[in-house]
Amino acid sequence: MIKNFRNLLALLIAVIVFPSIWVLQGLGMLNLPGEVIGMTIAVETLIAQFYWRKKGQDETVSKP
Repeated sequence: MIKNFRNLLALLIAVIVFPSIWVLQGLGMLNLPGEVIGMTIAVETLIAQFYWRKKGQDETVSKP
């Protein structure tokens, strides 16, 4: 479940924004340089690393 804005933003970027850029590039609707596509792949991996990182003490979920 999405608990805060950071998780929502990471989910939107990782699932909607970058894959749609890759699909549009593959279909020939966008003509971006390879550096831009490489940058999107790098940012996608950073988002994944952020999402599955070790959580800090202030981000732990307390059980009721």
